[in-house]
Amino acid sequence: MDKLATMELADELAAAQDKILNGEEKLDTARVYQAIDDLGVLNDPISKYFDRTEDEYYETESDHYLALTNLSSKLSDLHDRILTNHVDGFVDKDKINFTYNHENAYADDSYVAREDMHVLVYGLKVIGATLAIAPEDVRSVLSKDAVLSLGLAAHALAENL
Repeated sequence: MDKLATMELADELAAAQDKILNGEEKLDTARVYQAIDDLGVLNDPISKYFDRTEDEYYETESDHYLALTNLSSKLSDLHDRILTNHVDGFVDKDKINFTYNHENAYADDSYVAREDMHVLVYGLKVIGATLAIAPEDVRSVLSKDAVLSLGLAAHALAENL
């Protein structure tokens, strides 16, 4: 994937988000998953994570941003998401910092698709903008839990719309 592809994907998803949320258009999960895999942050392709338990992920890969509270549950059932919401630092000094916050895609245990769409679109925009200017730094500083959250959001959107 080229340096601008992630940002372009985010822009396309933003433009289509109402149609996706209304069921008029399908989310292209294959393209989203490919963008996630192309980041090279996770140890395995994103599609291999959905059936893993929270405990398996916690013990092998998590960077402990996600609230993993039911360790026997599958990751695809996780309600917590990590939103990549900001990047700052000095590209010329190889000092890039992402900031994150928790988002819950389930209000009162009811799925809120718009929340997952926000996690997906906004996260891809921030990550994509960083890839465009400092692609070599992203892999080493981006949270695994935030990248997993992108995949969990896309997977939940595909399953629930």
